[in-house]
Amino acid sequence: MRSNEDPCEFFNGLHARAATDLLRLMDGFYSNIEDGLFEMAYANDDPQFQRRTVELMRELRFRRKHLLQTFGKRVQFAATAWAQGQEIELRDNDETHQAQRMAAKCNAHFGVLLQAIAERCAHATDCNVSRTTLPFSPLQISLHFIRSCRTVDFDDKAVELVESLFQRFVLDRLGAMYGAMNQALEVHGYCTMDQLDKLLYSTGA
Repeated sequence: MRSNEDPCEFFNGLHARAATDLLRLMDGFYSNIEDGLFEMAYANDDPQFQRRTVELMRELRFRRKHLLQTFGKRVQFAATAWAQGQEIELRDNDETHQAQRMAAKCNAHFGVLLQAIAERCAHATDCNVSRTTLPFSPLQISLHFIRSCRTVDFDDKAVELVESLFQRFVLDRLGAMYGAMNQALEVHGYCTMDQLDKLLYSTGA
């Protein structure tokens, strides 16, 4: 049965829990990034690549606080999109294309779960909701990361160097967060399209 709880209050809580999970993954990303960059440097015989990788390692260490704060603010700012059923605008530019590339594997792996979340959100808000423009979709998370990197003056090559590590330690580990999100929506009575169709059929509506 659909909950009588105010959707805004529910989605604020949902967003806060998901943000906590995501920032924990970002801490894990930072805990592993130096080892990951060392692996990349030693796997490549190009001295220039090795030097750039070591320099990036130092930059990431130095700018950790700023990068994580910027990323966290971007995630928090997206909270209003839930309850209002807003479609987050996607611009057709290099930044979006890069984020789409980063998120492709995660989108494919969690596609069914993301679609269920989008449909439950649509039921909750009575708005059309796309799984790619959900505030916590792999694409949106990738965009937050890219834009956060650019605010600390990382260039495109620097972002490209760490994107595989971001995929590995953040995007590939979003399953538990998405599972909890879907379960919370279901417990509050928000249905997928298939469930709504079955409900309408059983009631003869």
